[in-house]
Amino acid sequence: MRAVQVVRHGDPVEVLAVREVSEPEPGPGEVRIAVSAASLNFGDIARCRGTVASVTGEPPFTIGMDVCGVVDRAGEGATEWLGRRVVAMTKQSLGGIAECAIAPAATVFDAPSELDDVDAAAFTLPFHVSYLALHRRAHLAPGERLLVMGGASAVGTAAIQLGVATGADVLAVAGGPDKVKVCEELGATGVDHTAADLFDAVIAHTDGHGVDVAFDVVGGERTEQIWTCMAREGRYLPVGFNDDPQSGLTGRPLRKVSMGNVSVLGVILAYGELPTEFRRFGLNFFPAEVGKDVHRALLELVADRAIRPVVGRRVRMAEVGEALRDHEQRRTAGRTVVVVERG
Repeated sequence: MRAVQVVRHGDPVEVLAVREVSEPEPGPGEVRIAVSAASLNFGDIARCRGTVASVTGEPPFTIGMDVCGVVDRAGEGATEWLGRRVVAMTKQSLGGIAECAIAPAATVFDAPSELDDVDAAAFTLPFHVSYLALHRRAHLAPGERLLVMGGASAVGTAAIQLGVATGADVLAVAGGPDKVKVCEELGATGVDHTAADLFDAVIAHTDGHGVDVAFDVVGGERTEQIWTCMAREGRYLPVGFNDDPQSGLTGRPLRKVSMGNVSVLGVILAYGELPTEFRRFGLNFFPAEVGKDVHRALLELVADRAIRPVVGRRVRMAEVGEALRDHEQRRTAGRTVVVVERG
């Protein structure tokens, strides 16, 4: 089968290649998916470069975290998925941009019938992590003020829509007029961080109150400024770290959290039981049942037309390297989806 592989660490344009590889076989509790579409993620850039990422690999390896397709094989304990059109997050967040991919059953869900394969591939990760953050962790309430950093990104656009559907007052930050327009078309008030001071914009919009919830997929140097924009007893959600070269491992002074009477609520999109020993490494995932509950709620919102993934671009497998370069240089909005051509 064909797969997009990192053949050595470096610039995505230089190190990605479409290669013939052996078809994977599912183990117990796993399924194999005949992939029709797969999404690109900002973390794929770090995987290509061999820099800090939540999941890394030694070349050669196939990239791709979230997919849509039909289950064609299943291991023991996962046969209920055979023949079903699904969306899924791949095993160890790798292997998705290929004709076939392996996924743990805990991260496999029925594809929304209202979405085609490209939209469905763009749906799972952004909306699952946004729902977990906003509803499971921050308990966002109607009428609260929500700040979304990286508002024009795939995850940012999902958070905006979930905030609007909840009845929150959503303020979305993006870079440049075109990206601000994307946020505003989804129902947010847009802030162009290249032309306005974040603190001034937030304080003016909220009449001095600050934001009750801050949803941050950017991280980096702007983190501490976000804390100054928050209401007393506000909740800060560190969801992503696209502007942090240490992928969120950069130390931040907790004194500033205390000074603002702010809560920090961590969230990671991962479902499944882990041995207790993994807690030594800080890993403490949500059980699979939580994923089912989240997906059920999201399917209802899709059916009600309250949410829909924003797909900025569709590319072929041979174009993945250039597409990731555009991601790295902030020339994208919404999700970039790879249409998987079958040989």
